[in-house]
Amino acid sequence: MKLPDFMHGVQIIKYGPSQEALEYNTEIPLPTIKNPHQVLVKVKAAGVNPVEVKVTSGNIKGLSSAILSFPSIIGADFSGVIAEKGDQVNEFELGDEVFGSLPLPFGCDGTYAQYTLVDIRKSSIAKKPSNVSFEQAASAGIALLTAYQGVVNHGDITDRNKGQERSFLIVGASGGVGSYAIQVAKAINPNNYVVGICSGKNVEFVKSLGADRVIDYKNEEQYYKFLENRKGSFDFVFDCVGGDAYYEQLNPLLSKKGVYSTAVGPVEHFGSEPVGLMTGLNSMSKVIYRRFFASRTYKSVLSLPHDEFRSQIAPLFSQDIKFMVVNNDNIIPLKDAHIAHEKLLAHRVVGKIVLSVDQ
Repeated sequence: MKLPDFMHGVQIIKYGPSQEALEYNTEIPLPTIKNPHQVLVKVKAAGVNPVEVKVTSGNIKGLSSAILSFPSIIGADFSGVIAEKGDQVNEFELGDEVFGSLPLPFGCDGTYAQYTLVDIRKSSIAKKPSNVSFEQAASAGIALLTAYQGVVNHGDITDRNKGQERSFLIVGASGGVGSYAIQVAKAINPNNYVVGICSGKNVEFVKSLGADRVIDYKNEEQYYKFLENRKGSFDFVFDCVGGDAYYEQLNPLLSKKGVYSTAVGPVEHFGSEPVGLMTGLNSMSKVIYRRFFASRTYKSVLSLPHDEFRSQIAPLFSQDIKFMVVNNDNIIPLKDAHIAHEKLLAHRVVGKIVLSVDQ
């Protein structure tokens, strides 16, 4: 199959509001394989993650500026078809339908484009189940990797002890990470007791994922009664929202050997507002204190288990985990990526937003 010389894609050309910072370009040079362990994927769909919105805004440019140059194609999550492969790639063939995630969502060859390069040694990539749409497959990536890191690795769950029944409390249960966290906890052991916290309008959705109980945080009577009655009763809290309030309210719900894991940190929706020096130092000091001096074990998701994706994580889909249901109104054309970012900024998205790339 002859490949084109150019492709379409969305590039970040400067920091700022997405409508100004993102530019749709139909004449981007096609990336070429640079080492024998890479594959070139023709992208069908790309998942949209909060970190990409934060990078684009410039709110966390202190963390990304050393890697990002303008213009760059951002994006990490993808699904698509292998169009070309390096000499040392034996796990995949041309034409294989695949899905996965790149290590960082702000490199020069991201997934908001018609083609992307994937190094199979460093990235998450696996064959896409034939009964799953490209849009659903693109919804996994960072969200699933984060959920697995938080629930399984931070919970020190192994093949030898996964038969032990545990109690999990998932905060932000209707979002991308939270939705997968509930399913991962249940996939490990169907007898695990899993409680989700979300707004009332998403309660039925979270129940459909397998949660045994769902708490509406907006129902103050129900929420505070739950806090009072469940002290010391959970083995694990996974916080997908962040902020001091949830930590202070939910840490007492852990047993003495319980683990509090956060995908965000002490600042709620970290990076949604500019992160200055004082905010960064304040957040770091709280993490250090909680990590070493708090009454319960405290862990932060700082890296993702890309090396476990093909062997441990992707196979879960053939067992109990379902790919995220991506609503039609959350499938947005690639050229309108700025609209996807604006929707995500509202922090009210149920499930995942996906860009439709193949045009």
